Amino acid sequence: MTIYTAGKTVVALLYPLLKAVQVYDIKNDVVINSAKKFVEFIEDLFSTISSLEFVRYRDYIFFNKQRLKYEIDSYANLTFLNNQLKNLRIKSITFLPGINQQELIDFADILIKDKVTFLKHFVLKRYPHINVQFLKAHEEADELAENGEAAKKTYFKALKVTKNLMQNLWTGRPVDVKSSRRIVYSLVDSISRDEFGILALTTIKNFDEYTFNHSLNVGILALALGQRIGLDRKSLARLGTSGILHDIGKVEIPKELINKTQKLTDQEWETLKLHSNFGVREILKTRGLDEISMVAIAVAYQHHWNFDGTGYPLREKDEEPTLFARIVRICDSYDAMTTARAYQPVPYLPHFALRVIWSNQNRLFDPVLSKVFTQLLGIYPVGSCLELNTGEIGLVMRQNPSTIDLPIVKIIVDKNKKKVDGKTLDLGMETVIKIVRPTYPQIHGVNPAAYFL
Repeated sequence: MTIYTAGKTVVALLYPLLKAVQVYDIKNDVVINSAKKFVEFIEDLFSTISSLEFVRYRDYIFFNKQRLKYEIDSYANLTFLNNQLKNLRIKSITFLPGINQQELIDFADILIKDKVTFLKHFVLKRYPHINVQFLKAHEEADELAENGEAAKKTYFKALKVTKNLMQNLWTGRPVDVKSSRRIVYSLVDSISRDEFGILALTTIKNFDEYTFNHSLNVGILALALGQRIGLDRKSLARLGTSGILHDIGKVEIPKELINKTQKLTDQEWETLKLHSNFGVREILKTRGLDEISMVAIAVAYQHHWNFDGTGYPLREKDEEPTLFARIVRICDSYDAMTTARAYQPVPYLPHFALRVIWSNQNRLFDPVLSKVFTQLLGIYPVGSCLELNTGEIGLVMRQNPSTIDLPIVKIIVDKNKKKVDGKTLDLGMETVIKIVRPTYPQIHGVNPAAYFL
């Protein structure tokens, strides 16, 4: 059993115990049986592992230095544990060999309490096989202050590769997709370390280089969604490549048509829709065709197929889009809606774009993937500007996996409507400060991407 699998199992066994002590007396059979299963499992682990350490860092849970990912089957377990540790300001919990059911039950009983109660009972009662380390004030600030230099380096290297690839196709020069493979694996690693950090960089929107930015952003969004549903590393590489190449057929569309500010004529619209067909041809022209290329071809052709059977190009009644095409369909629509373009100078607010996707599930978008995508980005995605009841404007910097409607924000405009380099607030921990409404950053002269660079 791998460390990762062991960690997921331990959390999966701890979760029902914590829920049980919330509902039942600690002498109840439900509580006792839950504790028994937990202790029996970790006793086996202790034959190969000297201690079991859970660390909470930047809203992620690490088990023996291995990050446990927020996947569909473990989302409830991890968010509950993360929320409890955050509320108690706990940095780490370590279980040691020799722990028995009663010690575990007693500890679980206080772990679900408020901070004052937890501290009181933890100090008064000895827990010889459980070590707890609390966060210090400066460590909490450090968690939110990290600048993500590695993520930025990966993002801009990927943007350069994407731009070169598409420019070579535009000019008829030979294209080798091996460089894109390498950068996609770098993106996979970055997503695995900190998906919220790399997702923040998708707020970078370059109007003059929309096609390149959009292609990369769709690839990153697709990777984050793919990781959330539990895809393995090899599958993520295929998905990320497919996301980056999904619009590659547009190199065959006249640029003046792509950049047209007026409404397209019926003939122009039919021409633009051909980019799905052209995408197949462009990928086939690249050197180094392999299995990943074949997957990318399907996505390039199918990414405008709707969940209800409509969309383009036309398909047979029994033809269904692949999983990757359904993922890219959502990510493509979201990034397009939230990006300013020639014909859309004022983009949708991120929360409204999510609402459009949510309201069109079962028609345009896969309903399960739509729900996971909303859960991933939060009600107010990174880069959103929020008006607070204090009169200040907060920029969403990160999500709270356990409270998707209460993100972490940085104050960028004070109550006097002046730009400031304000403090960072975790709205999930605030009792007084509330969100009033989302607001357009343009109104306040703010470029959200600048805060992530």
